[in-house]
Amino acid sequence: MAEAGTDTKASALRERMVEGLRERGALTSAAVEAAFRKVPRHLFVPEVPAEEAYGAPEAVFTKRDEQGKPVSSVSAPWLHARMLEAAQVVPGMRVLEIGSGGCNAALLAELVGEQGSVTTMDIDPDITARARRLLTEAGYSQVRVREADGARPLQDAPARGFDRIVVTVGASDLSSAWLDQLASAGRLVVPLRFRGLSRTIAFARERDHLRSDTLIVSGFVAIQGDSAHAPRVVRLAGRDVRLVVDEDQPAEADGLTAAFTGPRHERWTGVELSGSEGLLPRLDVWLAGAVAPYGRLRATQAAAERGLVGWVLGRGAPAVWDRDSLAYVTLRHAPRAAEERYELGVIAHGPGRECLAARLTDAVVRFDHAARYEGEPVVRAYRRDGQVPGRGEVTVDKPSVRLVIT
Repeated sequence: MAEAGTDTKASALRERMVEGLRERGALTSAAVEAAFRKVPRHLFVPEVPAEEAYGAPEAVFTKRDEQGKPVSSVSAPWLHARMLEAAQVVPGMRVLEIGSGGCNAALLAELVGEQGSVTTMDIDPDITARARRLLTEAGYSQVRVREADGARPLQDAPARGFDRIVVTVGASDLSSAWLDQLASAGRLVVPLRFRGLSRTIAFARERDHLRSDTLIVSGFVAIQGDSAHAPRVVRLAGRDVRLVVDEDQPAEADGLTAAFTGPRHERWTGVELSGSEGLLPRLDVWLAGAVAPYGRLRATQAAAERGLVGWVLGRGAPAVWDRDSLAYVTLRHAPRAAEERYELGVIAHGPGRECLAARLTDAVVRFDHAARYEGEPVVRAYRRDGQVPGRGEVTVDKPSVRLVIT
């Protein structure tokens, strides 16, 4: 397969990118590494200099809507690498990509080889036209580009389904079309939003459901079309503090806003962590399957400086609430710690603040005792129209699937 754009500068930048991805552990297989060495990434983002194309720590946005919101992008190299490693693509496979940036489709084409096939779909004709043009210019005209709603069935899908479905736009549900058109031994890699969290999840089939084996903290531009569904935002203090609520969980805005203006109650858990432990992303997902309702409290730096909130990191904090009270997880430097360590705690507001703080504290302590050293939480997805777990456990209901997190 011929490579376009072989100038010395781009080749050197590509080599530096690959070495950086290897050092951070994003590249772990020879096949994916070879694909990254081959695909001329800079040709898929001609809007920016080659240095940015190969070195951008986050996505490069390639289209925005009338309000300036990004609707298409080429993902950061580290995220492309981790998703492709999780997909476990081998030569000869039939792969469907939802979301057509072009670059990822080219990487997939390298992985499936001449005996395999790659189809990339997008609902936006501007994006598909751009992807088709850039793929051809880069030497990947064999990739099939389809203009269609990616959450709907593809009419000319393989009879036995796709071996891999890789979604490169943020989804709020697992489309029934993806489940129907995934081969019996297939894998689905999808950036899924649930309970205010965003995780790119690699699913494999397990009997009557899908089971996750990889979770990646990531963010994507949202999917468009029939399956698009934005979360609800409850503003607790204007734009400075807000509660993000997914899956139509009940949240009384007036009662919660009034609660937040009242006194706070702090409760500390005794659970400590180090700055390099990587514990919080696992705790976030585990709590989403342990308590309900569950969402994310997000706050600006200005809110923290004014004392409106405790220590809340940039991706937000786990939060629970009832009709007139709410509680969220916070951090502080661990008292009497000789090294850089932090203690998890809970801050609560409203008439039921002490009870709600105790409930969330208990959940954090249970995580520490039962799940802290058990690896990544597991997300299982069951069809809503089939056998699904009973209501005895916390579940996350989507239009097409029910999620169970353990």
